[in-house]
Amino acid sequence: MTTETETAAVVGVDFDQIPWEKWQKPGAEGRVKLVYTQGLRVRLMELPAGFDEHEWCLRGHQGYVLQGEFTIHFEDRSVPCRPGMGFVIPDGEKHRSQGAEGEPTVVYVVDKVVPTV
Repeated sequence: MTTETETAAVVGVDFDQIPWEKWQKPGAEGRVKLVYTQGLRVRLMELPAGFDEHEWCLRGHQGYVLQGEFTIHFEDRSVPCRPGMGFVIPDGEKHRSQGAEGEPTVVYVVDKVVPTV
C-alpha cells in the first residue's frame, strides 16, 4: 500500500504479505515494504552494500537494524549501527546514512507522516 491513505488501526504488520517496491534517493537505491497507519509510516527497507545518501534529511525516524552495517552521519558526529541496534533520530536533526561494504542493510523504520489534504 503506497498511497498515503491511512489504514484502520493496524496492530500487526505482516511484511510477508506486502510486496517489495522500488525505493530511491540520490545515492541510495533499494527496495521497501510500506504501510501507513495511525499517522505513521512503517517501513521494512533493504539497501545495497555501500549505499551513500547524498541528501540530508530533517525528518525524525526510529528504527531497528536487522542486517548489515551502516553509519548515520550528523553535522557534528557519526553513529555506527549494526544488527540488533535501535536508533532514534528526533525531528529537525540533520542526518544522512551510508552503508558499509559487504552486505545489504535491512532496517525497520517508523516515522510520522504529515496528513495530505
